[in-house]
Amino acid sequence: MNINGTDTISVELTEQLQKRMRFIAVMQQIMGVLTAISGALTCLGIITAIIGIPCLIAGIKLFQSGSAFSKTANLKRSEDLVDAINNLHSYWKLLLIYLILSIIMVIILFIFLFSFLAMYSQGRY
Repeated sequence: MNINGTDTISVELTEQLQKRMRFIAVMQQIMGVLTAISGALTCLGIITAIIGIPCLIAGIKLFQSGSAFSKTANLKRSEDLVDAINNLHSYWKLLLIYLILSIIMVIILFIFLFSFLAMYSQGRY
């Protein structure tokens, strides 16, 4: 890997690196499909759609990143590598949003559960 004086990074695309990029591409595509399906199933509920939508979009971005990694390994174009990294960046950002929303939803669920149990134990239910 050479780092020039400009904003250019050049990478030697060896056969081993190509094989690894193809493996990463396949794994990202598989996990992207599974994540998108999980997000779609989560969107079936009205309230759960709040966390399902970022999960669905994140799965699509991960799949697109895998496709771009595959193109990079096969066509050896730097634009595809840039697309792969940009889509991977979007995936991680959306996954962080999904995680934060999930934590908030669990906290809200516990608040409702504990308030219901408190009302039930006092005979108000």
